Amino acid sequence: MGVTPDLQEGVLKTGDVVVVRQGKNKGKFFVVVGIESETRVFISDGSNYPVGKPKKKNVKHLQRTLMNLEDVAGRVAGGKPLDNGWLVQKVSAILDTATHLGDREVEATAWPKKK
Repeated sequence: MGVTPDLQEGVLKTGDVVVVRQGKNKGKFFVVVGIESETRVFISDGSNYPVGKPKKKNVKHLQRTLMNLEDVAGRVAGGKPLDNGWLVQKVSAILDTATHLGDREVEATAWPKKK
């Protein structure tokens, strides 16, 4: 499927799977399809936010997971277009995996709880 664990800390990269932490899409999985700056990225899920019109989001409002879709990064780097249906399938597979794992990967990168 092309999903690999991404252990590097810090900056988001194209293909990273993220969970929205703030806003109307809170709790939903998206894929980083572009990077505007160190603090803003473009995310898409293929359906509500198609690849042609991705959501611009502040990285402070995103939670990284340990997954990266190498296929997305490869297509973007190679200048090949991303297909919305294909991206929906990838995000759905991620949701199925997260459900089966009990969201352990999401919890592993979760923000620390306030005391």
